[in-house]
Amino acid sequence: MSPDHPPGLDLDRLRGLLDRERPGLVTGALSGRLIEGGRSNLTYAVTDDTAKWVVRRPPLGHVLATAHDMKREHRVISALHPTNVPVPKPILLC
Repeated sequence: MSPDHPPGLDLDRLRGLLDRERPGLVTGALSGRLIEGGRSNLTYAVTDDTAKWVVRRPPLGHVLATAHDMKREHRVISALHPTNVPVPKPILLC
């Protein structure tokens, strides 16, 4: 897999989702890379050469539904974002 198409991240599907759910957010072709060193959920750096985002997903393969609860992670980050706790601005949960 090339750096622009990291394993576990379909950039074409991501672009389609973002265009539907957040029109105008993405202005160019997406590229991404896996951020190494994580211990559980996979983390990717994604850019359209204008803006940068982080995409998180459960590990590839079989995992317990509650072990990598992305809804819970999104809910916690969304609750913390307006506070002084340094968390990224959540954009979308899929």
